[in-house]
Amino acid sequence: MAAVGFDVWGVVPAVELSDAKRRFEQWLAGGNAYRLDYLERNIHKRFDPQALHPGTRSVIVGAVGYKNHLSEGYEAGFDCRVASYALSRDYHDSLREMLRQAAQMLGFTEPKSVKVCVDSAPLAEKSLARLAGIGWIGRNSLIINPRLGSFMVLGELLVPEECDEYSEPYGESGCVGCGRCLLRCPTGAINPQGGINTTLCISNRTVERASEEPFDTRGWLFGCDECQSCCPHNASAPHYRNPRFEPTFSPLDYDSEFWANLTPEEAESRFGTTPLMRRFKK
Repeated sequence: MAAVGFDVWGVVPAVELSDAKRRFEQWLAGGNAYRLDYLERNIHKRFDPQALHPGTRSVIVGAVGYKNHLSEGYEAGFDCRVASYALSRDYHDSLREMLRQAAQMLGFTEPKSVKVCVDSAPLAEKSLARLAGIGWIGRNSLIINPRLGSFMVLGELLVPEECDEYSEPYGESGCVGCGRCLLRCPTGAINPQGGINTTLCISNRTVERASEEPFDTRGWLFGCDECQSCCPHNASAPHYRNPRFEPTFSPLDYDSEFWANLTPEEAESRFGTTPLMRRFKK
């Protein structure tokens, strides 16, 4: 996995994640999935890799860091902020390429024998990442690795072979006695016991655009890094090493007038390869 660009990875058996499923259903029942109806579909597949892709015996989980110069935050008063993951080529495309390369290197040459998953697939990737030893699920609901912090994206490869030895799950949470993300979140979207209320989440409101009702995004145009830029585990995390995650633009080069007058055609020309294009395709 390192050969194709992943920074950390692990392998877990393809078994049903019953405890994670129960917690997810409780989260849904609490009204936290604001208009994200797709989360209520395929729940049995989300927590059972074999149901998602019959014949799966193991799940290879990979993570790659994307931290860049704007991951650490913007200056106060700047009101055209874009989450740092959206500054580079769309991670869905990059991760799929990397996972397909990994499958080839591992000898899985029959495309239908494996399944490549990024976060658009109904798969509990954060639960799998914890079981794969990549990190713990932080209070802000993100996977946090002790070296890379939380500025990571995840990808999974569902394979039809058992492994001689599986990864050790990550143990204790490192989110103890801190609470900085709780205090930093501008809208109070982080539940004190962990997890996100997406009704209040700026990232959800600006990326999913689930509703056109008024909502103060606190200067964020797309996504939000507030709960990450303040996290002590991200303070010493290294910047990206995989060239696929090199930023292709800087929001600092554009003001509010530019964004107000930007046409879909110009957006495609400037930002067409990045996740930011979701804003212009709704």
